[in-house]
Amino acid sequence: MSERKSTLKVIPSASEEQLVQALGDLLTRCSQEALARQDKFSVGLSGGSLIQLLTKALKSCNLKTANWVFFFCDERYVPLDDSDSTYGAYRAEWLTQLPSIQESQFVRADTSIPLDACAADYEAKVKSQVDRFDLLLLGMGPDGHTCSLFPEQPTTLQETQRLVIPIRNSPKPPPERITFTLPLINNARNVAFVVTGGGKASVVKSVFVDLDKKFPAAWVNPTNGQLTLMVDAGAGKEIETLK
Repeated sequence: MSERKSTLKVIPSASEEQLVQALGDLLTRCSQEALARQDKFSVGLSGGSLIQLLTKALKSCNLKTANWVFFFCDERYVPLDDSDSTYGAYRAEWLTQLPSIQESQFVRADTSIPLDACAADYEAKVKSQVDRFDLLLLGMGPDGHTCSLFPEQPTTLQETQRLVIPIRNSPKPPPERITFTLPLINNARNVAFVVTGGGKASVVKSVFVDLDKKFPAAWVNPTNGQLTLMVDAGAGKEIETLK
């Protein structure tokens, strides 16, 4: 078994309401710590089910988000108005649900330029605004992928220099994407996985208990930060030993 550099905090939830509350508590703590240090709170977002959970958490906690800046841990290489765009999904959700969040608070990828240039441009945007992310919110697929780091493309896990890389031939459509790399992810102050559904229970155990490195999510190991796993009853049912 590999060893984990960071401590792992597991937060199990018996209901979606509890999970939303736990996510809200995390956002409250991380934002307060960040804004005590500096004038901005930098957050990396992931797509999928996290969008609705995060929306509910922000609404229920009534957090002041004026000094928050949102980035994307990965993004699909599609136009911003495409249904596959993660940025587009957040904007559509938050435009009505959280109108106080301005479009200017999103740092988004320029998917109108070639894929390699898009990744390099987004890395430059990240570097210009963030030394270390205050919080990265990650999801995990049933195949153990996180961001757009997939088990079928293990060489992406060996990247040591670039902070954002292009992805081609993604095993999950759409095929072209950009993604944060491990050097950027593992430099964050806080990294939180939010994982739901009984179909992911076995891979949650493989990643967070067994630290099985065939799954990209198992490589997330902040060098000087807090790693948190938030699971609902289904996703967490095989990790009793961690609670």
